Amino acid sequence: MGKINKPRRGSTAYYPKKRAESIVPKFRSLVMPKDSQDKVKVLNFYGYKVGMLHVMGLNKHKGSPYQNQKIAIPATVLEFPSITVYGLRFYNTIRTKKICLKDFVFTSKLNKHMHRRITGINRAKEKGDLLKGMIDFFDANKQNIKEVALICHTHPEKTTIGKKAPEVIELYLSGKPEEQLIFFKNQLGKDLEINDFISEGTFVDAKGITIGKGFQGVIKRFGVKRRHHKSEKGVRKVGSIGPWHPPTIMSTVPRPGQLGFFSRVQLNQKLLKVLDAEQASPKQGWEGYGAVRNKVALISGSIPGHVKRLVALRLAIRKPKDIKTDLSEITNIVL
Repeated sequence: MGKINKPRRGSTAYYPKKRAESIVPKFRSLVMPKDSQDKVKVLNFYGYKVGMLHVMGLNKHKGSPYQNQKIAIPATVLEFPSITVYGLRFYNTIRTKKICLKDFVFTSKLNKHMHRRITGINRAKEKGDLLKGMIDFFDANKQNIKEVALICHTHPEKTTIGKKAPEVIELYLSGKPEEQLIFFKNQLGKDLEINDFISEGTFVDAKGITIGKGFQGVIKRFGVKRRHHKSEKGVRKVGSIGPWHPPTIMSTVPRPGQLGFFSRVQLNQKLLKVLDAEQASPKQGWEGYGAVRNKVALISGSIPGHVKRLVALRLAIRKPKDIKTDLSEITNIVL
């Protein structure tokens, strides 16, 4: 008799399979660049997913049979409207856990659409010299402050996605807290662009919220095979969910539930090129998105999430491996 082999259904990489807490993706860990001691740099950034296309270029992988030949690879298009800095937050770290000490919000630097996100914030007034109070708080708690984060908001009204309410996000910085505070004072009320975060040829990690599918059964959720058409109690079900004795159901048993709208990260994706709006927008516009009005970045591979959805980028936290479809130069972009 042959050996019975039954591989498991679905992936156990992510548990529990539940909806993301927010449609705005956030990173819990970041990596400091090697040259962060020389200059304070932004460690993460946000953009909107536009769609996908093909990028053609010369393959530079030495072990590939297509070395120095023209190949086509898939790429994701992200649009990056500017991000405005309007506040900061002081953090202390205790056993790898971040604790917010205090935050300062400068309402005079807000977008006019900010009331769509936070009710009544445009009517709020700054009490006294807020900038001086922020510096005094920093001097009094310098020993406990380990990190300074920027409180920013996006500008979806600069795109064609039909949205005006900005997303409130945090941008993290490299360097010491004193240097981060100087960087904030110079950038308060100003806009940050994608070029302030990254340059072409750098590897990044992309985080997005996947497309939601709602409540689904075990066949669609885990890929379980259909039972025989004469099976009792249904065909699109698992044969058994567990033993009678002990009466238990293990977590590895496929069960119906939520599918999609998960928070997922794609590691080590290369930023191929940064383009202007005219170079990356076809005449008829992008399907499901519309025309592009801001700077655009081409990221190798696919990124989770629907078009028009916010995507978070950070510098690659793991060392990039040898990529078989890495391009030495881009010869053509197929829109």
